[in-house]
Amino acid sequence: MKKYLAFAALAAALASCVGHEDEFARSLAVKGFADLILMNGKIVTVDENFSVKEAVAVTDGKIAAVGGDGEMRRWTGPRTQVINLNGRTVIPGLIDSHIHATAGCMNWDTELHWEFTRSLADGLKQIAAAAKTKPAGSWIVVGGGWVPTQFAERRFPTRADLDAVAPKHPVYVQYLREGALLNNAALAAAGITRQTPDPPGGKFERNPATGELTGMLQGEAAWEFAYGKIPRPTLDQAHQSLRRCFRELNRLGLTSVGDLQTTGVTFAHRRLLGEMARRSELTLRINYYIAPNEAGDELEELRTTAEEVKQLPRGDLFRFAGFGEVLIRGTGDGDLPSNSDGFTIDPQAREKFRRLIRFFAEAGHNFHLHATQDHTARQLLDVIEEVEGEAPFLRQRIAFAHLEDATPDTILRIIRLGGGISVQGRMALTGERNVQLWGVAKGRNAPPLRTMIQSRVPLGAGTDGFRSGNYSPMLSLWWLITGKTVAGSAIRDPKQNVTREEALRMYTLGSAWLTFDEANKGSIEVGKLADLAVLNGDYRTVPVDQIRSLESLLTVVGGRIVYAAGPFARLERK
Repeated sequence: MKKYLAFAALAAALASCVGHEDEFARSLAVKGFADLILMNGKIVTVDENFSVKEAVAVTDGKIAAVGGDGEMRRWTGPRTQVINLNGRTVIPGLIDSHIHATAGCMNWDTELHWEFTRSLADGLKQIAAAAKTKPAGSWIVVGGGWVPTQFAERRFPTRADLDAVAPKHPVYVQYLREGALLNNAALAAAGITRQTPDPPGGKFERNPATGELTGMLQGEAAWEFAYGKIPRPTLDQAHQSLRRCFRELNRLGLTSVGDLQTTGVTFAHRRLLGEMARRSELTLRINYYIAPNEAGDELEELRTTAEEVKQLPRGDLFRFAGFGEVLIRGTGDGDLPSNSDGFTIDPQAREKFRRLIRFFAEAGHNFHLHATQDHTARQLLDVIEEVEGEAPFLRQRIAFAHLEDATPDTILRIIRLGGGISVQGRMALTGERNVQLWGVAKGRNAPPLRTMIQSRVPLGAGTDGFRSGNYSPMLSLWWLITGKTVAGSAIRDPKQNVTREEALRMYTLGSAWLTFDEANKGSIEVGKLADLAVLNGDYRTVPVDQIRSLESLLTVVGGRIVYAAGPFARLERK
């Protein structure tokens, strides 16, 4: 009788499982509960099918499951943080493949920012307000990343404008990489007088009638002469600036950057970033490229740097990506407005570049080259292809940045090398100027995005912030899709524009490819790093001109909430 009752009980238990076999089997595969679940949303996965799901579960900093809300029940435990998105859209964390993050962010607290200023009057009010709080004689600096066409007044400030609002303070206003405007106090502090000779390659602009300085410094050599006189922040000041600036990037949905560490970024700054990563203070994943920082032998400097970085920590948050930007003096073409005619690399610079590329090939270092114009890229490719014939590039990713007038032949040559292209949204600021310098036909084809996509060249996206471009990835996404400038001009031929899906893929998986990260991030798929951004609008369906104004309400890096606003503000750990 006892055996019969036991058998009946077992039969009843098995009967109760009828219809739940699949759920039971799946539960056996679950190794634990999720740390974080986002549900009741629109999860834009950027997977192969660009599928949209309802929910995502995160465990140990990685994506554990993506699917419907019902599927999340088995991942929900007593300590799981469950966030109801109320229908909001989630995208993979954005990846800026070319931004001067450290160089720009370490000055964040000491500079004013005009990227989102819509009138010159408001910009001058910012300077006036700073003059009231800073001691007389201290510098007031406006960073780059803006253009006068974004202002209602459609004009530059003048030296007189700056003198009127801050007569007792040296005021320095950066204009992209083309120049800077200084007031009287700044000219005096920088030691620039009517008798000061123009530096080679630059010009201290003078009134042609009177010889009086206008305050405008034209060309990199000229503005660097003055900028070098402005005190740099201490490491402690840089530390706080980096934290605040990275949070600003998080606000715009960024979770990773390809950080071009150019002039001013030292080993001490990299050590600071490494320590911030160790203490979990970094809210961005930083893949950093190093450029030569000193006058002299670039190859020897970079050899030494390659050894120095071995002393620094390396992980998912902070990682040496290779070398980048203008690596040999005389091989970079600047920005188009400042070097519209292009240039020819002289034999000495060409030979130095060849030896450097040979070093990269043998050591296995990635490299990320600045080439605004196709003419420059072709000259660099000649050298790279020559070296590749002797020492194949088997272990590195090669990237060309900018290439705003790339030809099909140049694109094909990059593909044959196994390289990719990183496109920046700089022309959202300078599109009208590009047309003026290039002509309408060429300007409307810049950059040839559709041609690039059809060629299947690996294609990432970025901003080139903080000096040459606005640091907002949302502005760049809008520009990729519409071809418009901040002045409202539709410059690019619509046939060369990309879709919303293509633009987002460039800013996620495409940018991840450039640093060998496409298997780890760039899409919301099981096993990848849990880098996510919850937007304040649906990227897929909002009117296209609203894309430039989208923000993140909740940014997650490795399953950790690093930025929260609006309905999620209480979730951020301060």
